[in-house]
Amino acid sequence: MKSIKGIIFIILMMASSALLWYFATPMEPINIINRLSHIVGGLAITGFFLVFLLSTRMKVLERWFHGLEHVYFYHKLLAIFSLFMVILHGQLQDLVPRWDRVHKTPLLEFAKELGSLGQFGFIGLIVIALFAKFLKYERWRVFHRLLLIPYAFGIYHAYFSSRYDLLQPTPLGIFTALTTTIGFMSALYMLTMYQDMNFKHTGNITGIKKMSSNVIELELTLDNKISYRHGQFVFIKIFQDGLEKAPHPFSISGGDGEKIFLTIKALGDYTKNVYHSVQLNTPVALNGPYGHLNFEKGAQQQIWIAGGIGITPFLSYLQSQPIDRDIELFYTYHGQDNAIQKELLQEYTRTYQQFKVNFIDTAQMDRLSFENYSVPAHSSIFLCGPEKMVRHFAKQLKSNNSDIHIDFEAFKFR
Repeated sequence: MKSIKGIIFIILMMASSALLWYFATPMEPINIINRLSHIVGGLAITGFFLVFLLSTRMKVLERWFHGLEHVYFYHKLLAIFSLFMVILHGQLQDLVPRWDRVHKTPLLEFAKELGSLGQFGFIGLIVIALFAKFLKYERWRVFHRLLLIPYAFGIYHAYFSSRYDLLQPTPLGIFTALTTTIGFMSALYMLTMYQDMNFKHTGNITGIKKMSSNVIELELTLDNKISYRHGQFVFIKIFQDGLEKAPHPFSISGGDGEKIFLTIKALGDYTKNVYHSVQLNTPVALNGPYGHLNFEKGAQQQIWIAGGIGITPFLSYLQSQPIDRDIELFYTYHGQDNAIQKELLQEYTRTYQQFKVNFIDTAQMDRLSFENYSVPAHSSIFLCGPEKMVRHFAKQLKSNNSDIHIDFEAFKFR
């Protein structure tokens, strides 16, 4: 399913901004370059409003964009677009003729200085955010949240250096007031209240099972039951000294809601610390569930494709009930240590005639490819794994099967 509702929402907001600025009446006649500069600046402010709104992980936004991975994609795209608009706005202002520049006042000069500081702040912080893979997650979050400061500077600059009276209840004034307020409150919420308000499911780690040299399964017993659909994931905070307090996303690999299981692969600093040092009875808090994989709504014939730890959503479904549909699973991993619950999957193939699994160990075999694979008619395809793998397989499958629909979860959250 495409992110149609989300894309329409973005287009409507950006188009509304451009049209309102275009048809608004300035306090006095201005040069066409100055008018264009204001339209561009307005698009930048609206773009950052959307950036902060998408960061809130609201369930309605997840539905509109069909998954958090799509929300994050457009969040990042809008940040880059808005930064470009900020820079373009500054360049256009430098081209405004001298006769069209208002008389300098202390208030105007201060607003312009804040605008310049906001521009440099956006450039620096967004560049840092784009190089997230080189930062520890906790440090990346700090830099990310600091975007509120240049955004506040930009809002002040828009209100007190603009040639339009944004304090009046005109269509443009109302639109600007609503979007800047919602944008600022969204950023403030994520900075100060999100972790206290959204992590309502609390509990403890009541079981630890090391499934291989780099995979661990945590059993969580919760104080209040969490309702989830098999294939979904949660954000978890583990309150143990030596572990980051920041929330991290993991797929639910089983459980009944009162007890749930998270299967975690030691890939980065945080997951390696969890693997080596997490302790029993450690308190946890969860936010979620998230995720749009829905095997129940899939066709009678399904194709599952999992990469490494991406097997966990499928395990959750398999362990919840008897298999009542035709499923062919392609499970790719690198080395036997990364083959999670292989024995369980082999047992399922012996127990259920309609379940078939293909194991692809890339340490011993060629990489999995769907370049010449023909998808059976009326099949549902579910994909889960690292982002590059998911997009690569989706492209291969669609090259020979243009009318197919693929549901997927891709591992990339910054």
